[in-house]
Amino acid sequence: MPKLIDLSQPITHRGPARPLHPTPTIWTHVSHEDTRAKVKYGDISFATKGLILSDHTSTHVDAFCHYDPRPEAESIDELPLEMFYTAAICLDFSHVEPGADITRQHIDAELARTGLRIEKGDTFLYYTGHYERNFGKPEWWTAFPGLGREATEYLADLGVLNIGTEAFTIDNPAQARLDANPPYPAHVVCRERRLLNMENLVIPRGLVGKRFRFIGFPLKIERGTASPIRAVALLED
Repeated sequence: MPKLIDLSQPITHRGPARPLHPTPTIWTHVSHEDTRAKVKYGDISFATKGLILSDHTSTHVDAFCHYDPRPEAESIDELPLEMFYTAAICLDFSHVEPGADITRQHIDAELARTGLRIEKGDTFLYYTGHYERNFGKPEWWTAFPGLGREATEYLADLGVLNIGTEAFTIDNPAQARLDANPPYPAHVVCRERRLLNMENLVIPRGLVGKRFRFIGFPLKIERGTASPIRAVALLED
């Protein structure tokens, strides 16, 4: 039987939120007690939750209009579903120091070590151990390595369609700032080369060195700049 591995962080009340994004808010909008009091016959009741959150909350995928201001840049509801159901591999960069760039040399070394190769249309996930070490801590925002421009361009050259990380950004945290020089180079390459990127994944060490099927469908948010996804790795026997 195929094995499904959940790669998604939970969406929680008052959970992590980046600057300029609303903090997730979840409340009981209608309770069982509310509806049970209105039932005249039989035994049934309903409950619902209300949600206020950014389209970049928790595990999510960016749309091109997130970092491309041109009118023709696609929003999340305009992207084809085939982009979110792909072949995938996962490499290990947990040995790269927090705050450092993941380089082309790191990628090549891991491909050689695992015997994997990147194929056109792949999703590329990379494990750093950041979620295990730092989720819920102040270090969540700073203590992880990120892709430099050269490495992101290299992934595009190899045919990668989608990049996924455990951190809140695929960029080096030192450059994931609007006042950096340059700011967000990995995102800029995604804009230039039409790469999708996913952030806030839960990537287990056991996925490293494997080829699998990646599934991460977004919500159909009209003109959305991103969407939360339920990211899953499907491992065949």
